[in-house]
Amino acid sequence: MKKLLLVVVASLALTFLFGCSEKPTDPASGQEQINLVQRPEFVDTRPQNLIQTSILEPSVQYMEEKKKPIRPDPGGDEDPNPNPAHKYAYIVGISDYDGTVNDLNYCDDDARDMKAYLQSQGFTCRVDTDHAATADAIAAGLDWLVASASAGDEVFFSYSGHGTKYLNYGSCLISRDMYYLTHGYVMEKFNAIACTKKMVTLDACVIGGFHGDVESGTLMATASDNTYSYDAPEFTNGAWTHFWLKAAEDLSMVFGEDISGYAKSEMKLWGRSNKLRTSAKNTDSYTGMLDI
Repeated sequence: MKKLLLVVVASLALTFLFGCSEKPTDPASGQEQINLVQRPEFVDTRPQNLIQTSILEPSVQYMEEKKKPIRPDPGGDEDPNPNPAHKYAYIVGISDYDGTVNDLNYCDDDARDMKAYLQSQGFTCRVDTDHAATADAIAAGLDWLVASASAGDEVFFSYSGHGTKYLNYGSCLISRDMYYLTHGYVMEKFNAIACTKKMVTLDACVIGGFHGDVESGTLMATASDNTYSYDAPEFTNGAWTHFWLKAAEDLSMVFGEDISGYAKSEMKLWGRSNKLRTSAKNTDSYTGMLDI
């Protein structure tokens, strides 16, 4: 009887030691699972008339001339412009919004980490985070890209913060001072940049409306289409930004398409593991592979 009891106790101990862990693991890799935490929705309790004065819209001319996204031939597995004369990046990350109800956790970290990576790739970077990332500042940053880049150059726009959808306007970025930067407003400026090697990354909720403004020469990658974006607290980053940077830095991927494809597939994998619905989306209108 004592032998049987010892066997039972030993079995239970082994089960506890090897069969249980604080966090589940990915069955494919055996690595510890990344916990995804939903970013909270943007909350705006201001009167409608005040909100209306805080919406930045594209010009009438842009809306009248707006074209559907161009899908050029992929052009093989090479970049037709691998060594641009100049590379410019404008990066925004907002964790600290007016008041406290809309504050986020890791968007300023996302901006700093994106800056470090892009500088390592030869980009001249302009960055606005938190209090500095007002609507006027973001407009000025996009205008800086327009003024700086010429034909043959490369540009990059990265944003991490609140995204929302507003009736009749679609997807919007939210500035620190609570302005709604509509997808048309942002992309009218971005599309005016006079080069044909451009990339946009957006780590925000319900941001898929921006894909409808993609024009030739642009690769756009977003953390969401019509669902939430998520944080990865273990890495003090937005989850999508973490996966994007992991592909670029740890896995040494060089093409924007591969990096963004990895981030999209990892969001789907870990979302399923966390029983969450994710909707990362990529739109590629760059001919060939975009070597960042």
